[in-house]
Amino acid sequence: MDQLPEKLKIFDEKDKEVIESAGPYVEDSSLKLTCVVSGGKPMPRIRWWKEDKIIAQLDPVEDETRLSLLELRIPSLKRDHFEAVYSCTADNTPIVPPLRVNVQIQLYLRPLSVEILEREQPLSVGQETDIACKAVGSRPPATITWWLGVKKMVMNTPQTGQVMTHNQRAGVIAGSAHLALQGVSRDQAGQYVCVASNVEGDGRSLPVSLQVIYKPICKSTMTAIVGVAVNEAARVSCEVDAFPLPKNFQWTLNNTLGTTELDTEKFTIEKSGRSILTYIPTSNMVYGSLACRATNLAGQQIEPCRYTLLPAVKPDPPANCSTLNLTDDSAEVKCIAGYDGGLQTTYFVEAWEADELIANVSTILPVWKLQDLGSGKALQLVFYATNARGRSDITTLRIHTLSRLALHTDAKNNYMVIDTNWTLGIVAGALCTLAAVAVITTLARRRQRPLENNVPLQTMKACKGAKHSSNHPPIQDDKNPDVVPLRKDFNSTRDFELPHEPPPYGIALSNIQPVGASKSVHSLHDRANTLHTLNTPGSDGQSISTLTEDRRSLTSGTLSRRREVVTTRTTVLTNARESCV
Repeated sequence: MDQLPEKLKIFDEKDKEVIESAGPYVEDSSLKLTCVVSGGKPMPRIRWWKEDKIIAQLDPVEDETRLSLLELRIPSLKRDHFEAVYSCTADNTPIVPPLRVNVQIQLYLRPLSVEILEREQPLSVGQETDIACKAVGSRPPATITWWLGVKKMVMNTPQTGQVMTHNQRAGVIAGSAHLALQGVSRDQAGQYVCVASNVEGDGRSLPVSLQVIYKPICKSTMTAIVGVAVNEAARVSCEVDAFPLPKNFQWTLNNTLGTTELDTEKFTIEKSGRSILTYIPTSNMVYGSLACRATNLAGQQIEPCRYTLLPAVKPDPPANCSTLNLTDDSAEVKCIAGYDGGLQTTYFVEAWEADELIANVSTILPVWKLQDLGSGKALQLVFYATNARGRSDITTLRIHTLSRLALHTDAKNNYMVIDTNWTLGIVAGALCTLAAVAVITTLARRRQRPLENNVPLQTMKACKGAKHSSNHPPIQDDKNPDVVPLRKDFNSTRDFELPHEPPPYGIALSNIQPVGASKSVHSLHDRANTLHTLNTPGSDGQSISTLTEDRRSLTSGTLSRRREVVTTRTTVLTNARESCV
């Protein structure tokens, strides 16, 4: 039994079903649409149509899936594909109308043409004008921007068909297709361009010149000083800005004699809109103030250009001189110019080292750069100005060029600070380490010193006294003897020489002559032996005994002493005995 096709759908490149319209696509991009038909027995015939023209066809083919597909491919979309309608049909019998689905192609199109619709030209200052920009062939509609020369006239957020205020105070109202100028000024004259932009690109119009008529104004707003000597000619130039260019000029002189209009024979008018006056003062009474006014189609100049005419004199010296930059070999200096005497002035600087001229530079402005001065030089700079009337007085300034070592030090100042800090830290650490080692070494030596070297001074004195007391019996103390008696076999006549090393604790033996000395024995004074017993409170009954004797004997130039052993008990080492020989 025959069956009609059930469904017909169209899908794009991303396998997304297309309903009514496909895109938008960009110009020159490709397009692929797939027409899918399901069902139908026998298999349907599929066709792609553009308007009433068949552009693709798929004849019936038996397939178990019961699906039929036909692709439409366009390799490069052009402007004529914009909003074109394509149809896909499916049928398997001439009796029943075929299934049909229509698709419209959407494209983005760049503007074909952009132009400014010119208005009446020229305009006078204060008038109003409206400039229209026309963009053709833009899809979607283009956004219009206006340019004056290279400067964009920034507007608020554009909205198609509406007028936005760009700068209403200045009399400019900009819209998507219109530019309205209210109260036109001379600053608004120039080359205007409108640019139409959309996602596809930009279109620019040809520039349109907007001319604004305005009265002449001076190009320089400052009063110029002109110096001229009596019976000498001075050329004074009057330059103005105007549209159109001025055709007439008027010169006047104002002094103590009043205001006088100068004859036209004394000045000329150039095509560029400039007038040059040639003036020759015949006496000191004809100096004063000159004024120049120009006239064009817009009217006469309101504020004249002014000049002060003075007798020409030599210039004043430069003042307030100072250095701008100083190196090891160069210097930049600047001064304030004085009165130039009404004439063209040249400014000089000379660099002197003692009586030697190092540099001499001249400029038309009091700013100089001196080079090849030398490193570490003490220089005197001499400033002066000259003109046709003579040379000014001088102004001096002393400078010192940097030495290369100082410059190198300044350039590496930060690094030197860091290196110095590290050096100080290392030195301090080394000193602390050495001090600690010295303290530890001293303590260790004191602990290892023999016990006899630590005997107190009182004990050493006792030993000294004991050695000289062989003829006196020791004081006996049964409970706590301090002196040990001599042995029986002790030879009291044995002589002993003094040791070569000095006694401990700085004990000095005075009046001792070396062997072979001839000093008389009568030069020595005998002193009585004295035994001192010192009872110290809190010493648990212990006593310190000191035996002192200054008797010395000298036999044949040799010092002789009897050997005795003395035992003492000290407070430093309690419950310990010390002996000395």
